Amino acid sequence: MKSDMITSKEEREKIFSLFLQNHRMRFSEIENAVGVRSNQLDYHLKKLIEENIIEKEGEFYVLTKSAESLIPFYQHMTGKESGALPIVAVAILNGEKICLLKRKRRPYQGYWGLIGGKVKLEESLKETALREVEEETGLKCKFDRVVSVLHERVKDSGKIKHAFVIFLCRVNTKNETLVQSEEGDIAWFSLNELPKEIIPSDKLMISKLLDKGFRGNEIVIEDKDGKLVKMEVEEFGG
Repeated sequence: MKSDMITSKEEREKIFSLFLQNHRMRFSEIENAVGVRSNQLDYHLKKLIEENIIEKEGEFYVLTKSAESLIPFYQHMTGKESGALPIVAVAILNGEKICLLKRKRRPYQGYWGLIGGKVKLEESLKETALREVEEETGLKCKFDRVVSVLHERVKDSGKIKHAFVIFLCRVNTKNETLVQSEEGDIAWFSLNELPKEIIPSDKLMISKLLDKGFRGNEIVIEDKDGKLVKMEVEEFGG
């Protein structure tokens, strides 16, 4: 049974991959390319239709609109290739104070850091920043600017296990009332008195906030048993 499940998964991935080079395909074209019996292919195509991956247009099969959005991530999803995840990190400022979150989840579990999250397909960086802030703190803020772009990688036992392209954004608010979220504890800190257990790269970003010459950095953090033990920094173009 397990072998059959693996075969089915591989065959459906192969069918999906055909549409990376073809906008529309007939049943016979898919059959010849995949090399499975027609009744087996019919079963897979029906499953892919149920899963909203493909749909019929007359005699042709095409990807659905939602499946079209998966194309840039195909190599990553299948495990054939992995890459850096684009995220927004938001510096929420109120005068000389900054709002930070103590993460409940990995990576960086138990560390304080900037509010942030993944950039959604339909969002601008500004929209992502303001959405993440409101979801995680309840604050409505005024967007200031994108401060810098950073490339951050996390190394464990000599191998890179996480990688992020970070868009550091700055927002401002006059409201200090915070609404706790499931992401972790949130609190205000003085820019000059940050918590000890803070993500090293976030501490670096905060220290650079007022530096108008801040271009960005390549950052490699070493993680040992959940503890961030070392950080290497190289400025872009440096």
